[in-house]
Amino acid sequence: MLPKIAIEEFKKLYLKNYGIQLSDEEAIRRAENFVGLYGAVYGDDPRLFKNDNKNESLQNYDRSQP
Repeated sequence: MLPKIAIEEFKKLYLKNYGIQLSDEEAIRRAENFVGLYGAVYGDDPRLFKNDNKNESLQNYDRSQP
């Protein structure tokens, strides 16, 4: 389960982007589905989640490399 702060941030972003206020239950369902989809597409490659300024952070990650 995602932390409460992550759900709140998801709700804010959803409202900002789609103009729809989600209930807590709907936000939890949609956020967990999104995280599941992200994991299915990108896998569990730990380089995706690093943020150590060694050009391996998400912003600099070259997804074309295995």
